[in-house]
Amino acid sequence: MIAPTVWKPQPGPQEKAIRASFVDELFYGGARGGGKTDTLLGLWAAHVVECGQHARGIIFRRTYPELDEIIERSRQMYNGMFPGAEYKVGSHTWHFPNGAMLRLRHIETELDADHYQGHSYSLIGWDEITSWNDLKPYHRLKACLRSAHDVPNKQIISTGNPGGPGHNEVKAYFIDPAPEGELIEGKDGMNRMFIRSLVTDNKILLQNDPGYINRLKNVGDENLVRAWLAGDWDAIVGAFFGNWKNEQIGVPSFEIPSHWPLFGALDYGESAPSSFGLYSVDHEGAVFRIAEYYRANCTASQHADNINELIESNPFTGGRRPTAIYADPSIFVKRRLTDVMNHSAADIFAEAGLWLTRANNDRVNGWRVVNDALIKDRLFCFSGWNDNLMRTMPSLPRSKGNMEDLDTHAEDHAADELRYAMMHVYKPHRVTEPEPYEGTGQQMIDERLTTVGKRQGRYAAA
Repeated sequence: MIAPTVWKPQPGPQEKAIRASFVDELFYGGARGGGKTDTLLGLWAAHVVECGQHARGIIFRRTYPELDEIIERSRQMYNGMFPGAEYKVGSHTWHFPNGAMLRLRHIETELDADHYQGHSYSLIGWDEITSWNDLKPYHRLKACLRSAHDVPNKQIISTGNPGGPGHNEVKAYFIDPAPEGELIEGKDGMNRMFIRSLVTDNKILLQNDPGYINRLKNVGDENLVRAWLAGDWDAIVGAFFGNWKNEQIGVPSFEIPSHWPLFGALDYGESAPSSFGLYSVDHEGAVFRIAEYYRANCTASQHADNINELIESNPFTGGRRPTAIYADPSIFVKRRLTDVMNHSAADIFAEAGLWLTRANNDRVNGWRVVNDALIKDRLFCFSGWNDNLMRTMPSLPRSKGNMEDLDTHAEDHAADELRYAMMHVYKPHRVTEPEPYEGTGQQMIDERLTTVGKRQGRYAAA
């Protein structure tokens, strides 16, 4: 039998979260050991007391096995807090003596969210929200936050740490718009807030396990320590492209010389984003991503028109058209429109004057090429013109099933498009034997000294 625990919020972030019942969308977390699950369950307990028999709640995890910890901890807490409360294993539902009800469920994709359309909940919880690929299920189920009764303070509560497939979207939605603890007014009329919790705020954990912080410090990965211990959302946890540094890759824009080749790359999507990049290569083989087009929920013809506009209006190329566009192979798949007509998205692009070339879709070797260019400092992006690539690349995680590949559930559209481009144009520098020097050692030193202080490289002054 699980021993009951009478839970109460600890001073600090947990008490702050309890007082934030006026916030429509509350995000709580930031570090390992911050008491996220306890806080989520505790906020539901406060909601039961406040709303009584009309309290209806649901808490989601991404997969069913991940619910085990919530189920066990909820038994410890609710058996002590609500004598007579009953958890029904078959339906994964808590029934409380005052008539309140809490469901514990798993949901993996936006399509799974459709199973809950028509439901009504006064509180919706998302535990470890960064484990989802994106926030589409989260936003889809906002429509379920409602009640036929006069329930005050209906609320969506989510918890999470930095890292995971959903890192970028969670960071952009909850972390970046405003400082911690400040209310954000959403365009949909709902407000939201981020409350940071750190392991140092969890005095009960540190009292029972005083060595926990030292174990976090010794995980061996500096970024992981920053994320898990300090709740740093700018730390790149488990990043596939460890050599990607925005401050090094981003360069000021300049006019592309007319003799430099111009080409494009395309990762195609309709409901998912399409990513198009316009590229050039200098005479030393360095690749420049000049500008990007990145948009979701468009048809092929809309994408083609928008990409044409980007190409023709680009101020750095004079509207010069690319000689080739390397595209996602799936864009060439034909769809039967009528009994006598087959058409692919590539055909629609061709009708708009954008002739596509089937890209090399070797993922593993493609990532090796990209990483080689990063290590050799031969990949650059015009600052301010490639925001989505610069936003998504630093935190793309590795696949758990294949450490040589990206996690395909992450926002990898711009990365895939970059890979298509690099596979076709990038040539790693070959190491060659130096020619024997004819002069003396002193002459070699004198020649080297004459170059000190001069600008060197691809844009050196004449």
